Amino acid sequence: MRFPALLLSCALSLPVAAQFPASFDGSFESKKPDGGLPSGWIDWGSNYRLAVDSTSYEGHGALRITPFEKRGSNDFGCTVMRIPVTFAGKTILLNGYLKLDSVTDGYAGLFMRVDNTSGAVYKMDNMQKQRLQGTTGWKKYSITLSLPPGGGTVYAGAINHSNGNVWADNLEILIDGKPLKEAPPLRVFKADSDHAFDKGSGITISGLTPLQTTHLEVLGKVWGFLKYYHPAVMAGEYNWDYELFRILPAILNSTSETARNEALLRWINQLTTPKEVRHTHTAKTAIKFTPDLDWLSDEKTLGAALSASLKNVAAMNRGDFNYYLELAPAGNPSFKNEQGYNTMPFPDAGFRLLALYRYWNIIQYYFPYKHLITEGWNNKLAEYIPAMLNAADTASYQTALLRLIAGIHDSHAGMYGPNVVIRGADRFRTLPLRARFVENKAVLVKVGDEKCGLRTGDVITAINKEPVAAIVQRLLPVTSASNYATQLNRIEQVLFQTKDSTLQLEYEREGNISSVTLATTTYKQAIIPGERPSVSWKMIGEDVGYVYPGNFKNTEMDSVSEAFKNTKGMVIDLRSYPADNLLNSLVKYVLPSPMPFAKFTVGSVQQPGLFGMTGEMKAGTKNKDYYKGKVVILVDATTQSNAEFVTMALRLAPRAVVLGSTTAGADGNVSYFTLPGGVQTLITGIGVYYPDGRETQRVGIVPDIVMEPTVKGIRENRDELLDRALAIIRE
Repeated sequence: MRFPALLLSCALSLPVAAQFPASFDGSFESKKPDGGLPSGWIDWGSNYRLAVDSTSYEGHGALRITPFEKRGSNDFGCTVMRIPVTFAGKTILLNGYLKLDSVTDGYAGLFMRVDNTSGAVYKMDNMQKQRLQGTTGWKKYSITLSLPPGGGTVYAGAINHSNGNVWADNLEILIDGKPLKEAPPLRVFKADSDHAFDKGSGITISGLTPLQTTHLEVLGKVWGFLKYYHPAVMAGEYNWDYELFRILPAILNSTSETARNEALLRWINQLTTPKEVRHTHTAKTAIKFTPDLDWLSDEKTLGAALSASLKNVAAMNRGDFNYYLELAPAGNPSFKNEQGYNTMPFPDAGFRLLALYRYWNIIQYYFPYKHLITEGWNNKLAEYIPAMLNAADTASYQTALLRLIAGIHDSHAGMYGPNVVIRGADRFRTLPLRARFVENKAVLVKVGDEKCGLRTGDVITAINKEPVAAIVQRLLPVTSASNYATQLNRIEQVLFQTKDSTLQLEYEREGNISSVTLATTTYKQAIIPGERPSVSWKMIGEDVGYVYPGNFKNTEMDSVSEAFKNTKGMVIDLRSYPADNLLNSLVKYVLPSPMPFAKFTVGSVQQPGLFGMTGEMKAGTKNKDYYKGKVVILVDATTQSNAEFVTMALRLAPRAVVLGSTTAGADGNVSYFTLPGGVQTLITGIGVYYPDGRETQRVGIVPDIVMEPTVKGIRENRDELLDRALAIIRE
């Protein structure tokens, strides 16, 4: 339920200073003298040559995307044109002609991505699922995406992620079936015309007092409540970010709680009287959680008048439109018009408070798993006010945000974006080594070059003389994950991350402690071939089938069912993220009839903080020819989101066994948004439950047979889980 890593990397590589046209020309007739891309087209890939040549569908030129000789597994060729969404419409369609020559080991296709106004990915399609391969003449293709109602940006073009050559020509954009130039203008909201604080909030705070901290805590709650509950704010009548900066001085200068409450009351009374709206809220089949609004009745803190005013807002009718969010078709929130203020990597005090308020209130009203935050959420607002205001630079600001994000215990959460300086493969170096925490030890499972003196099975005990145990304790508070096993998995990925040119490693082998100093390299150069299976499926002997969903495509299902029909069992290795929707292939293959396997909680635009439980979702179809052999599903901490969701369905097979260890515990569609300073993050946006109401978030998929690798097995280069799976099938 997350975008593949290739697409996320594509999302971070746009040159900020580039100038883009407002129109779209996909004819490729106006090539540069050197055959380069026409004006307005962006090279959005690496290790591919993008040029215009004469092998065209129509006219004199077409785009050609050709890989260089040294193409890495994560490289791709992609060119796009940027189209600001200044037009109104529900759908955007990209038509175009493609010609393929020897496209293997990957795919080719048209490419389109839609971002909302905050810069977060709204929708994306690169035709990866269609698996265009081989050699073909010119064929017409199209992809369609929905548009965010509040505007945003579209990136449209073509992509090649293969060993072959791809040509594209006559690309065309249609809005609701009509040419782009005929699309009506986008509706303009009053909030869009407020630019008073574009260059800074003007807020400076030094020597924060306990009374001011209390003031700011109350303000943060009131500001967020009005953002999601007041009809005038929902309607886009106000730039609510900038209204915060207008009220902040009065709150900071209040000499008492009474004065603060009077200032807040005046602020609310100045808001536009909302027009009468049709009350469109319809209750779900069952209410899982009601909004946490008890604080509105706290007259001791708010005073009687402010409390009554806020409760009056809560009682107002609200329509199904909010300028700041909408619910996606799956039910997860899509956050709109949340500006990232990317030109301020280190935002001023006002914008840093805005970041805290924005994040805290998104979790307060739209995180379906807020009840699972062990430490509670209400207290986090007051706790992080000093941390935000005392941040001295970009790194300390982002570290405070990362601690806040890690505090929701969601494996989907994290921190991304070109402005992030405290992490990111493009800013750091590493080693061509892969470690895994096994038996509470950091054990090497892959060594890029054993000439370095290290070998598989060595236990790393210290890095630059800092014990690994101490490194783990240092990184846990800033590591976003739903459970401890997944935190360790995240730490494994950055264990050797550094800005130094060398790292000194202390390691244990056969009871002896040694050390070695190694030169670091870029993340790209540290890729180790064979880190993941190269096959999508195979036979193990003549009696067992093996499927690796990380590579498996639904188009291969006929071949698999034919090959596996006389086998004793099959292994589905979900220690990976599925490359395709397995509900439409493997799940149908192993289930004899439709069976309920999940239900969901979704939020509400009309009653923020309310989560309703949907009906049950079923997997499978009536199938007398379902697979009769044993099904062993392998899982561990890398099994996340869609992989967990699919496991819930697969384990319903009559002879299924789930084997492995704790999964990532983050099951559900994700919602992206941006925080001031250009920091991008995300949350799990819908709740996923078993039909009987059991949790999946944080808990993960509980295996039928719990088993983890051992140091001994790694040293012997054995996949112990796979060995156990084969034994279960053959016993």
